Amino acid sequence: MAKQWTKTHNNKEVGFQVLRVRPADHKVGYGVAEVKYPTTETVYTYVRKVNKKNGLRTMVLDGCEVIILADWSVLKVERIYDTADTRRQTVEPQAEGKKAASVIDAIKDEVEEKGIEVPAVTVEPKVVEVPNGEVHHEEYETIKALLEANIPTYLAGPAGSGKNHTVEQICKELGWDFYFSNSVQQEYKLTGFIDAGGKYHETEFYKACTSAVDCVFFLDEMDASIPEVLVLLNAVIANGYFEFPNGRVQLENVHFVAAGNTVGNGADEAYTGRMVLDQATLDRFAIVQFDYSMKIELAITKGNVDLVSFIRQLRKDAEEKGIRATFSYRCLTMVTKLEKANLPMDKILQIAVVKGLDKDTVNTFSITGATKYHEALRKLQMAA
Repeated sequence: MAKQWTKTHNNKEVGFQVLRVRPADHKVGYGVAEVKYPTTETVYTYVRKVNKKNGLRTMVLDGCEVIILADWSVLKVERIYDTADTRRQTVEPQAEGKKAASVIDAIKDEVEEKGIEVPAVTVEPKVVEVPNGEVHHEEYETIKALLEANIPTYLAGPAGSGKNHTVEQICKELGWDFYFSNSVQQEYKLTGFIDAGGKYHETEFYKACTSAVDCVFFLDEMDASIPEVLVLLNAVIANGYFEFPNGRVQLENVHFVAAGNTVGNGADEAYTGRMVLDQATLDRFAIVQFDYSMKIELAITKGNVDLVSFIRQLRKDAEEKGIRATFSYRCLTMVTKLEKANLPMDKILQIAVVKGLDKDTVNTFSITGATKYHEALRKLQMAA
């Protein structure tokens, strides 16, 4: 029997019926819930983590706790916190069995499932508070562990995802020095050189290799560096020393981190200037996939779930349609700052989000939502 709503938290109803719950087929510890809302006959399917509570199974769905008996029948459904209830406003009905949750709800679910310390979204404005202090990327502890074990590490992720900033945060915590170099197109940019007057000109790489204390040498955009540079880096890591123009240096305190937008497979549609990394290079590095962090996005936007979900929708739509566009943290930062200047939202999107895209490309975006950002995008598209 379908369990409907019970007035609980803040006297608000659940607002949906749970038709059926069953164990997930391919995810241990998860359940599949089929629900229906009173405004539509469409059945929505959700996969949620199942917890144990007082001998019963429970799962959290859209701010409500579903309590499940041993035979997977539903005992009751109670609201435990409020949500903005945006799904019914922003998503067109989809066929049964297909994922119908909006990106906003997906973000809320991920916050809930991963235990990110962000309070529930309020109705007006749709903004959540974020924890005080620094926000760390989800891969922070993994990268830190690799560095402390002195394992060369390669971070593969999109532009502007905060790879070098995360490594800087780790160095700050460990009390290490941090040396940075962008993609290297000439060997001397790495090795340094002796000029006509006999003076040796140091590089960040040299400073790291001769450091008297623990430090990190960070080579950004390694997949855009010339192959000769990577051969030199291989030799350094393999031999534990390096022959600089002014003499041999024995490595003692340097830890190596490289970063790139690809995993060494060469150019793709988004990053056309990338080179194929040889297996000898890749074999020396532990590879960490480094994507955009929702925790960082929420911190940048002061908890603006509407903005974060809008940008994530654009990223996904661009990837699926092969649109060459980057919607990074910088984009979120610019929009957040420009909103304080009270510029029209369509103008903000034009100069900070869809910048550089022609009118035809802007018109190819087809994302749904009822936020002011979605409305501004539709206004831009109509103007085009």
